[in-house]
Amino acid sequence: MATLEAPVRPRTSLHSGPFVTEPFFDFRGEENARRMRSAIAKVRSQLGREYDLIIGGQRVKTADKIKSLNPAKPSEIVGIHQKAGREHVEPAMKAALNAFASWSRTTVEERAGLVFRVGGLLRERKMEYMAWLVFEVSKNWAEADADISETIDFCEFYARESLRFAKAQTPIQLPGERDTLHYIPLGVGAVIPPWNFPCAIMAGMTVASIVSGNTVILKPSSDSPTIAAKAQVSPDPSRYVRQGRPAPKGDCGRVWRWRR
Repeated sequence: MATLEAPVRPRTSLHSGPFVTEPFFDFRGEENARRMRSAIAKVRSQLGREYDLIIGGQRVKTADKIKSLNPAKPSEIVGIHQKAGREHVEPAMKAALNAFASWSRTTVEERAGLVFRVGGLLRERKMEYMAWLVFEVSKNWAEADADISETIDFCEFYARESLRFAKAQTPIQLPGERDTLHYIPLGVGAVIPPWNFPCAIMAGMTVASIVSGNTVILKPSSDSPTIAAKAQVSPDPSRYVRQGRPAPKGDCGRVWRWRR
């Protein structure tokens, strides 16, 4: 069980070099196949857990539930989720706006570094997240690999782009003027991804907003909410819990914590 410890700043780094897409696994090799079977066994032991709504760092339960079922075996419950209603919209919006006040002033280097770190954590546990897609949307191993690989690509690409845009210059300087160009965060975004790429599209839309200094209210597809429940966002980067490594905690527009 996670326990709250003294505040720790995350170790982040900025990746240098050109963007390169995440390589796929070759499952013709027995070692990769063995590791994937092991990941599936691990995830199978976690099926059926219940996940809360998280609004402003608070866990919220509802009377109505959404059951995510394995399409290949409908009797198998992948996860049980709270069903948000109209009454949850305004609190979520207020929490995201409050987080925006500080997050929008965070340096682009810190934002990019944290998103690079998310990509690194995904890479470390890639097969585990692939296994969740096998259960929740019945993706075969290759399709699950492509989905998580694209998620990592989004983290790497958008973080690099945020650093590039931070150095933007005006194409022309008019006589007698000193012109500058700055891209600024705009506010709160709503992310409502589809089910068919439940990790990649969900993560790509969210990461692009967060690394740009915006905050996000994330409403995943009701057909595939469990993979999104593995991600949390934190309104305060000084709050961390440890589950083998430091990880951000909370929600509404800070940085993702990818959960086991």
